[in-house]
Amino acid sequence: MIEATGIYKSYDEVSVLKGIDISIKSGKTVSITGKSGAGKSTLLHILGTLDNPDKGEVKIDNESVFKLKPKKLSQIRNTKIGFVFQFHHLLNEFTALENVAIPHLVGGKSKEESFAKARDVLGFLEMSHRLTHKPNELSGGEQQRVAFARALINSPKVVFADEPTGNLDAGTSAEVHNLIQKLRKELNQTFVIVTHDTTLAKMCDEMYEMEAGKIVNHV
Repeated sequence: MIEATGIYKSYDEVSVLKGIDISIKSGKTVSITGKSGAGKSTLLHILGTLDNPDKGEVKIDNESVFKLKPKKLSQIRNTKIGFVFQFHHLLNEFTALENVAIPHLVGGKSKEESFAKARDVLGFLEMSHRLTHKPNELSGGEQQRVAFARALINSPKVVFADEPTGNLDAGTSAEVHNLIQKLRKELNQTFVIVTHDTTLAKMCDEMYEMEAGKIVNHV
């Protein structure tokens, strides 16, 4: 479903990615590991179309995404891709329900339809009792569940997760591990996960290890 070939990326004089090839099949969970500075997050952002490569090609569903016009690329980003980050990036002034509904509203859906879908997704993630709570009223694990719900509301082809357990304690990290397994099993959801969490990495179907801007191992 995702095919990246010959990906290079530099910032100023620093070469961050040095010819990355990676292929991700639908319904698989894939982890990308490596030391800080290896280029993991940069690769994730390029695969997720948040950043452009200097050289190389990324295809999602056989479409070469960086050859598309900005409006079409934005549409793909909103409908085919979901994102979960280490620090949640929830909007503090909005409730859990409102935070989850936002991508659906941005996609042009009605408020009624968006809120109904948000309730369904939050219910699936066992958060129906927290719909009206704002982020500062939620635990770290609950905030991450809301972030996952927001990523899932548009039924994306793939969810990109950048250190989803990096800001959580061991017990809450285990909850996220179980959540990802549930989504993989029950929704056949594709995940690409950058992580230092070795337990999470080993749970994935495939593991890529990066070092100094290159993939050095794939199992």
